[in-house]
Amino acid sequence: MMMLRIAIVLCACIIATPAMPYIKMIKNASGAKPTQPEFCLVTCAGSTGAGTTKWAVHSADKMVTEVDMTECGFIDTPVVTTSLSGSGWHDLQKGTSAPWSITKTGFLLAVLDNGKAPSESLATENKWHVNWIAVGFFCDYKDGDLESKIVTP
Repeated sequence: MMMLRIAIVLCACIIATPAMPYIKMIKNASGAKPTQPEFCLVTCAGSTGAGTTKWAVHSADKMVTEVDMTECGFIDTPVVTTSLSGSGWHDLQKGTSAPWSITKTGFLLAVLDNGKAPSESLATENKWHVNWIAVGFFCDYKDGDLESKIVTP
């Protein structure tokens, strides 16, 4: 009788366990169909931090910040989506969802003038920061051998 109860509890736990999240990449950052297997996909997200983001003036109407994604452990360039957050004036800037120079370890984000010229003081006072989500591969499967690079923080 005890074994039957244990079996019922185990079955109930297995049935009640939610399925693993499913990630699918249709096209990679180059616009091509990925060659790596889907089980090697990972979603990695982060923020440069409100009030701690380092901004550099690039020109009179442009500021840039560098975002580090090294800990994600991507083996190739991921697909990246960004947003600029803050407590003021961030919503008037251009370029906030246009990352550039994307690599497997990071990218740059430029903020352009759109009515109020961006400056380091404006960004710091208003706690501008970049939120980002990246989807990419952390391993590859070639000729039956799993080559992986898993980064643990």
